[in-house]
Amino acid sequence: MIERFEILGSNSARPEAERIIFCDGTDGRLFQAETDLELSHWRPNRTPIEYRAGTSTETCFRWLDNPRSGEWSIAVNNHLDVDGIMSVYVLMHSDHALKHRQTIVGAAEMGDFWGCGEPLAQRVFQGVTQLLTSGGDEKQIYLEAFRRIPGLIDGTDPEVSQIEASLTPLRNGIELVRSGQIARTEIGSRLAHYIVPLTVASDDDARATYVPDFNEAISEKGVFWPQVRAYWDKQRVCLVSTERMTGWFHDLWFPGYHWADTEGLWRVPHFTFHDGMRSYSLNDSRLIAAFEALQRQESANGYWGLGGTRLLFGVELQSRFPLVGRFVDKRGNAAVSSLPPEHVAKTLDIFYGDAKTDRTVATV
Repeated sequence: MIERFEILGSNSARPEAERIIFCDGTDGRLFQAETDLELSHWRPNRTPIEYRAGTSTETCFRWLDNPRSGEWSIAVNNHLDVDGIMSVYVLMHSDHALKHRQTIVGAAEMGDFWGCGEPLAQRVFQGVTQLLTSGGDEKQIYLEAFRRIPGLIDGTDPEVSQIEASLTPLRNGIELVRSGQIARTEIGSRLAHYIVPLTVASDDDARATYVPDFNEAISEKGVFWPQVRAYWDKQRVCLVSTERMTGWFHDLWFPGYHWADTEGLWRVPHFTFHDGMRSYSLNDSRLIAAFEALQRQESANGYWGLGGTRLLFGVELQSRFPLVGRFVDKRGNAAVSSLPPEHVAKTLDIFYGDAKTDRTVATV
């Protein structure tokens, strides 16, 4: 178990320690390959292959399963998010973390990957995420999260009731899909299609098209959160068609883990992130051709934009990941398309419905 941790800024000096574990990211200025260890999924990634996983939190658990010999007294991180907090927690509070491994990994996935953990993981994610917006010193936020994680798990935290209530949009979304009120169809091996009727989406365009940010707490801002879709489709591309009075919103979402350097998870072919999580290239000619075909067939005013490509809004959409494709107006906002959901799904089925496009397949 690690005894202490530090949160380093861009100008921080290296802590006085011979051997440091850099978790959930590293500073190339300070990392010493001959003595230090990285446990992360951020690029460039120096994590040994035997520890690589999905979240950095899971990577730290793998290190606990088979730790390298030597004295490791300090863990270092360089930013504030749920996966970072959970990673350090795993190293510093190992006994408790190991007893609740699934919950803690699930909470980290909800933050970094827009994933969907079990109900306890949802509660931990929501509680820790609310701390992130409280302001103040980053190390103190880490310490407060460490203090509260046990209570968030066992239900004794004083804010559990409020946190549970705030998760209603997520849990309602799951029930809407389960009941069939939001229709879900698997198209081939790697594409799922969701149809959100007007009765569910209501007439609020902003909520119907909301794209949550990285590590954003669940709220009423959105009707259909990506975490809901991850309950079934963590490793699938998702087409979401949302009914409006005069047509449909159409959005194409990629799995939220693609920005990270992960192991054992399916990767969308020809999709490559460049730096951090805000810049990528999507170089599949078939998908580009499919969006060009949709543009030709479209009778409404707007553009079929696809991030990371030469198509219109190919640059702007990159900042909206995991949303990758959308029918938009001239300002880049969601626009109502004349094309019915079945037509759009059939067009994209050509690309994602073929199991032969899979490169790495793990559990779904």
